[in-house]
Amino acid sequence: MKFKTKLCLIALAGGGLSLGCFLYEFMNREPLVYLLRPGSGSGDEKTELVVDLEGDTYPFTIILKEVPYSEEEVIVKLQEAFEGLEEVFLQDNKDLEHVVQDVCMPSVYPGSQVTIQWYPDSWDYINPDGTVGNESLKTAVSVEIQAVLSLENESIIWKRQMVLCPMVNPDVSQKLQILEYELLEAQEERNDRVVLPDTVFAEPIVWYQKADDRWFWMLALTVLTLAAVAAGQRKEAQAGRKKTERSMQLDYPEIVSRLSLYMGAGISTRKAWERIVDHYEKKELSDKERHVAYEEMRITLHEMQSGIAESLAYERFGTRCRMPSYLKLGTLLSQNLRKGTKNLADLLKEESGEAFENRKALAKKIGEECESRLLLPMLMMLLTVLIIIMYPAVVSFQM
Repeated sequence: MKFKTKLCLIALAGGGLSLGCFLYEFMNREPLVYLLRPGSGSGDEKTELVVDLEGDTYPFTIILKEVPYSEEEVIVKLQEAFEGLEEVFLQDNKDLEHVVQDVCMPSVYPGSQVTIQWYPDSWDYINPDGTVGNESLKTAVSVEIQAVLSLENESIIWKRQMVLCPMVNPDVSQKLQILEYELLEAQEERNDRVVLPDTVFAEPIVWYQKADDRWFWMLALTVLTLAAVAAGQRKEAQAGRKKTERSMQLDYPEIVSRLSLYMGAGISTRKAWERIVDHYEKKELSDKERHVAYEEMRITLHEMQSGIAESLAYERFGTRCRMPSYLKLGTLLSQNLRKGTKNLADLLKEESGEAFENRKALAKKIGEECESRLLLPMLMMLLTVLIIIMYPAVVSFQM
């Protein structure tokens, strides 16, 4: 399928779908009489509408408030939050008489819309986020916690007495909290140095300067750079090999055709080879374009001039080119010298015809690759044009 055909089909499909959606929306547009409010406890909803006023349409935003609870439902929700608040507050602590770890003081009861306001009788040992400050405690301290639970116009008071205990067998995180508290306390004095504690809960500790890990990131960056360079070089080498092979594929039909022409005129294989190389050298001087296949032919000619057997030179030519077509050509020329093939000119003529057919297929493949590379930019341009065309129309319908 041609590129223009594909482009037209894509444009028609996209435009048809867009037009179908627009017509469906326009035809099924019915006046609204009412809106359904969200149920109790599901929160308010924002709804976008369009109002027809004096022959024009205007956008309109409305906030649909949830259906309020009944008085009985409010009391039930508050009672459920009241009964479960102690468990939520204690979090990982055993009970209110043995609070050692942080507590939970949420502003909203989990799974409901009951709001909570906390009022401890002292903020010295507890923070608004629920963290407790028992790092410096030697004896237990009693703290009264009061919370006001509210839902709509109703509220209820939850009051408990909490006993904050010193840490017993603290874990690593708690020991670190103790050290942090001790260091903060040590810096309250006006002194130019801070003495680091050497024990925590009678356990000796040793302090070290944090190791600079920039070397690791530099090493990792170096390894990544080397890997990227190696990958880029490998990719570049592959691209170079592919380019060379494609150039040799394009030159092969011309080489075989010239050999067939010269040998059909009665010129020997070596003389035909020399004429092709001589023609290439003159052309290279004029346009300064290098062709790998002709360079290999020049090397083969120099080998024959240096004394290497002609049949062996042709075989080495096919081996160096590392392509089936050139290997076949080298073998064909070598066998002609060794066994004296009578119809070599006909074989070369047949090989020339096949080579030109392969070149046509290769040219078609190259054209398809160019089409595939242009497909993405063309689609992006098509999308841009559609947006430019449809945006004013969509805006005019909303007004």
